[in-house]
Amino acid sequence: MKKSLSFFLLLTITSVSCQQEKRASGDDVSVIWASFLSDLTTEDKEAFKKASAETIRCYDCLENTPSEVQHMNLLRENDSLWYSKIYEDLIYIPIDSFIANDYDILFNPNFIKILQENETIISSEETNGVTYAHILVTTNLPTAFFEGAQHIFSFVKNEDDVWKLNEIGTIP
Repeated sequence: MKKSLSFFLLLTITSVSCQQEKRASGDDVSVIWASFLSDLTTEDKEAFKKASAETIRCYDCLENTPSEVQHMNLLRENDSLWYSKIYEDLIYIPIDSFIANDYDILFNPNFIKILQENETIISSEETNGVTYAHILVTTNLPTAFFEGAQHIFSFVKNEDDVWKLNEIGTIP
């Protein structure tokens, strides 16, 4: 059992490493990330909108103000279907709403600096004929008391072969 688990783990790590090496060498993902950071630095919301999908999956956008936190707490306390409502509906933020309500909160100068300076990992995957690129940035370094955190920015390649931001998330 232990040998099987070790072999599976080794196979998984090797597979992921090969995929990352193969896909991370594609300049298009690195270019879109550099362009994305440039748009954030210049606060070019029109370029950000153009580089984004019609909706962005963003859990943090649901609770980034005290009133939103209160609303989500009420939903959890009073609606038996709260989990489904969050993950099947509310988590998908229309791009215009994101820019109006979340952009400035999330992309403050300090956070943009962290995105520019900290370690970045690029990976990609293809699922059901759709290509995704995931950019992970370590935003909180681990300490003796905290495991650290990363932000993930996911892009999807559309029918026109253009990358569009479609998700902003955190790990853990």
